[in-house]
Amino acid sequence: MSRNTEKKAKSIWFIIGIFVLGGIIGLLFSFGVAVGVHKTSDDKFCTVCHTMQPMADSYYLDAHGGKNANGVQAKCVDCHLPHDSLANYLFEKARTGLHDFRVQNFGDPKSIDWEEKRKHAKRFVFDTGCMSCHTNLENATTGNTKAFVAHKEYFEKRTDKKCVECHKNVGHHILGDYIKK
Repeated sequence: MSRNTEKKAKSIWFIIGIFVLGGIIGLLFSFGVAVGVHKTSDDKFCTVCHTMQPMADSYYLDAHGGKNANGVQAKCVDCHLPHDSLANYLFEKARTGLHDFRVQNFGDPKSIDWEEKRKHAKRFVFDTGCMSCHTNLENATTGNTKAFVAHKEYFEKRTDKKCVECHKNVGHHILGDYIKK
């Protein structure tokens, strides 16, 4: 084997090694992100460091919190993070997580006016989250005149209203009462 051929073979193995190493690092990073996202997505995590006990208490009494015939439970992130793309989901999760961490540790969480925040719920509840679970809503409402009429403008995209603007107490049963306690 000539010196050039030997050098060329080493270069090819070096490049292959970089790709394999990069792939392993990428897989480990992806696995770590997936585990982190999963572990930080439910009510148990959200209520550990948030002053959101009223929200959790009202959530447990709502159909989304598991109080339904099947016991199905939506996670906090199912409603409070966008589901339009993985990048947007992760960006919003990081953004809100850092914001909440800052307020919890360096702000005054007791001064938060939760009733005022409820007026802007459409900023914290994403239609893409609603529709990721209620995938068959449009077809399901066609058999019920009242439901069909209520959702018709939404599905025909003739309104800018978000789901939570009509379903004001969705996800948290009598939340206003729990906030006042």
